[in-house]
Amino acid sequence: MTRSGARLALNWRDADTFISAVHSRERVSGLTHDFYKYPARFSPQFCRAAISVFTAPGDLVVDPFAGGGTTLVESRVNSRLSIGTDISSLASYLSRVKTRVYSAAELSYVEEWFKDPGDWLTVRNKSPQTGRWKEAGYLRNLDTPQTWPIRKLLEIALAGAGTIIAPKLQDLVRCVLLRTAQWALDGRRKIPSTRQFRARLAANAVEMASGARDFSSRTRVADRAASAGRVRRAVCLHSRAENLAGYIEMRGRSLPRLIITSPPYPGVHVLYHRWQVHGGRETPAPFWIANQLDGSGESFYLMNARSSDLTRYLYGIEAAFKAARKYCSDETVLVQVVAFPRPEEQLPTSSSSSTKPRRARAISL
Repeated sequence: MTRSGARLALNWRDADTFISAVHSRERVSGLTHDFYKYPARFSPQFCRAAISVFTAPGDLVVDPFAGGGTTLVESRVNSRLSIGTDISSLASYLSRVKTRVYSAAELSYVEEWFKDPGDWLTVRNKSPQTGRWKEAGYLRNLDTPQTWPIRKLLEIALAGAGTIIAPKLQDLVRCVLLRTAQWALDGRRKIPSTRQFRARLAANAVEMASGARDFSSRTRVADRAASAGRVRRAVCLHSRAENLAGYIEMRGRSLPRLIITSPPYPGVHVLYHRWQVHGGRETPAPFWIANQLDGSGESFYLMNARSSDLTRYLYGIEAAFKAARKYCSDETVLVQVVAFPRPEEQLPTSSSSSTKPRRARAISL
């Protein structure tokens, strides 16, 4: 653990809580955290501990590389305001779905939507036209004898989801499909049958509705406990990290007490925007299912982090943290999760003071 900037003092109890959470090996679960297995996500226990130790109810928490929205979910149920950004439209979509508050009737609707899908979700039914999605390559590598039945079920289900009037329910239905399709296709040696896929859909709908019900209930309790009944909202922007300063200033937001984030790791391969089917063949199908546009290559999301020349990556990281200086105060704590394949070479460069907000007290893990 390294520290820079102003001195950070913790009592022994807070320090023990935080360090224990850093080393937690509990699987990602609870609330809406397991709506989707977003790559390289950090644990909710770690995030929850950082929020508890370094902030108080009503404080602003920021994540400039929000990913699957772990920071926003934990902030929301703990009466903190939160803002996140991510350059991936898939990531910002997931964060929005995971931080919404749903009524009992809305969640029951989603459970019923997927109940007994064998009645309508079958490859014998006519497949709707996928139009621009197929032409743009979003269904790439889903036309093999093993994958086409799953693709056809997804086409039928997505056409049905498109008829749902309420946007928030349409998004949640798509998220159930997204999670189930990831289970069926991503990294699979053997693709499940259509019967297995339908059964998993129904089970996932019930499990995700339960998680959303718990999240919504805890959020309402947190809001009631907040001073003057002020709602502690979570905001996720589909934007570059360096644009966050302008948003905070434009909206008149208070400065964050905590920045907690996990940028792309230099030299580490993480496939944020594709699934791998049949021995590593990539497909951008997640964006099609989520109704989000992609069109960018791996280096866009990793800031060229896999290259032997890390110049572009370090430039991107420096730009993000330089922008963060504009919304930091002397009370801001920065907690950053990093990983390196060659730490003896890469850690000194990445940890240089030029890439950290000088006014913030920084902790790199």
